[in-house]
Amino acid sequence: MKYLTNTIRNTERNRQVQLMFWALVSAIVICGIMYIYFVNKTVWNVVARQNVETHIATLNSKLSDTEFQYINSVSGITMDTAVKLGFISAVDNTTFVAREEIGKNVAIR
Repeated sequence: MKYLTNTIRNTERNRQVQLMFWALVSAIVICGIMYIYFVNKTVWNVVARQNVETHIATLNSKLSDTEFQYINSVSGITMDTAVKLGFISAVDNTTFVAREEIGKNVAIR
C-alpha cells in the first residue's frame, strides 16, 4: 500500500513538473517571438525615418532653389518692366493721409 501511495505522489509531481516545464518553454517561445517582432518593427521605423529625412532634404533643396529664383526675379524688376506690365508711375499723384489730433478725453489705463 505504501508503494502505491508513493507511486501516485510521484506521478502527481511528475505532472506538475511537466506542466511547469511546458509553461516555461511556452513563455520562452512567446518572449522570443515578441523580441523578433519588436526588433523588426524598430528596423522598419528606422528605414522609414531615413526615407522621410531624404524626402525632407529634397524638399528643402527645391524650396531653396525657388527662393533663389524669387530673389533674382524681384531684383530684376525695373521701372521699364513695371510699365510693360501695366503699372503707372505714382510720382505725380502723391497723397498723404494726416491723422486727426486725439482729444484730451482719451485716457490710458
